[in-house]
Amino acid sequence: MVAHTLVVGGTGMLSGLCEALAGDGGRLSLLSRQASGPDGFGCDYYDPDSFSAALDAAVARSGPISLAVAWFHTLKIEAPRLLAQRVEGRLFQVLGSAAADPSHPWRLETARKVVDGLSRCALRQVILGFEVEPAGSRWLTNAEISNGVLEAVRTDAPLTIIGQTKPWSARP
Repeated sequence: MVAHTLVVGGTGMLSGLCEALAGDGGRLSLLSRQASGPDGFGCDYYDPDSFSAALDAAVARSGPISLAVAWFHTLKIEAPRLLAQRVEGRLFQVLGSAAADPSHPWRLETARKVVDGLSRCALRQVILGFEVEPAGSRWLTNAEISNGVLEAVRTDAPLTIIGQTKPWSARP
C-alpha cells in the first residue's frame, strides 16, 4: 500500500488508472483542470503558481507524495520539475510516442532531466505507443493506456512501452 498517490491529468486518458489506484488503499490526490470532489485539486499546470498551490494543498491534506503518475502534454514548462521536487518515492512520467522517435534519440534522455539532483525522487518512464492491426495502425485507447500505466506502476520497471513504437513508420 502506498501512503499518498498523486496523479496529474487523471480525468481523461488516466481516469481508469485513478479508479484502480483508489482501490489500492492509501490517499489519492488528483490534479487536473477538471478535478473535483474531496480528492481533486483544480489547477492549470501551465501556471506554476496554480500548480504549486495545488501540490501544496494535496501534500497538506494527505502527506508526502510517495507515488506520482504524471501526464504533461509538454515538458517545456515548470510543472514537471515542481512535481519531481515534491515526490518522496517514485514518479511515473507518462510520455507520448514522440519520446521514442528514432530521429530524435535525445528526447527520452531530456525528459529524464526533470529529476536531476533530486535524490528522493525515483523516475520511471512510460512511453505511449500505438497498435498495428490488420486494417492499419491506431493510437491506444484510454483503457489500454490506463491498464498499461497501472501495470508499469505494479512492475516498477525503469522504462515501459505501452503498445509498440516500432516500426516508427507504422504509427498512425
